[in-house]
Amino acid sequence: MGIERYDELARKVGEARAEYEEFINGKKIAGTRARKALQDIKRLAQEARIEIQGIKKGPAQSPPPPSAPAP
Repeated sequence: MGIERYDELARKVGEARAEYEEFINGKKIAGTRARKALQDIKRLAQEARIEIQGIKKGPAQSPPPPSAPAP
């Protein structure tokens, strides 16, 4: 994961805001574009969450082998 993912999220948020403002000002088709941008934001955020969780968990570690009983 890189900072690029967050740059992309920020760009999409700006895009969604601009489209929403156009929608509020009466341009109905901008509502569709705003919803699409929001869906993209949702997808990007989910991908980032999954990647962060994978990094947090680290590589799969196997449990240590059981120790032999003492004689």
